[in-house]
Amino acid sequence: LVQIYDSGQLPDGTAYIIMELIRGDTLAERLKRGGRLSTGQVLRLGGQLADALAAVHEYGIVHRDIKPANLMIVGDAAATGRERLKVLDFGIAKLAQGIGAGETRPGQVMGSPLYMAPEQCRGAAGVDAKADCYAVGAVLYHMLAGRPPFDGETFAGLIFQHLHEPPEPLSARGVDAPPALLNWVMS
Repeated sequence: LVQIYDSGQLPDGTAYIIMELIRGDTLAERLKRGGRLSTGQVLRLGGQLADALAAVHEYGIVHRDIKPANLMIVGDAAATGRERLKVLDFGIAKLAQGIGAGETRPGQVMGSPLYMAPEQCRGAAGVDAKADCYAVGAVLYHMLAGRPPFDGETFAGLIFQHLHEPPEPLSARGVDAPPALLNWVMS
């Protein structure tokens, strides 16, 4: 996760957050440049993403906007593959329980439609950590296939697909990876 060093409010009321400066590529930039990632890269980066979200979920936080543009890949000599994935942009995150948990109005849709879980497509109020897990699956699908599980020209079209259509199997998109990985991503 991106490290936060301080936060507060300026005398004029403007809120601020001081975070670590990280340099690297977003996963979106890497996918745009190179298309599909290797199975090894998907396993390594996907594992790091899952670990980061597991830590966030332990604190009752739901990110709600997992997508390649919110995942930064930075150099790290200590990490396997010499790269570390950092989860960014908790701007629409919510607490699953407690203070702030009920602040999203029922029916309010929040997130990026290419990666949103069906329950999130119905409205953001009742979304929990399972929606982040669905988004991870959609991101892994994109990493393996070189494109998201659904494409459409409209927000409504993408929402419909997430709600009513299964994604095309990865094998039909020419992905050559172990069947266990393909089945796990599709689940």
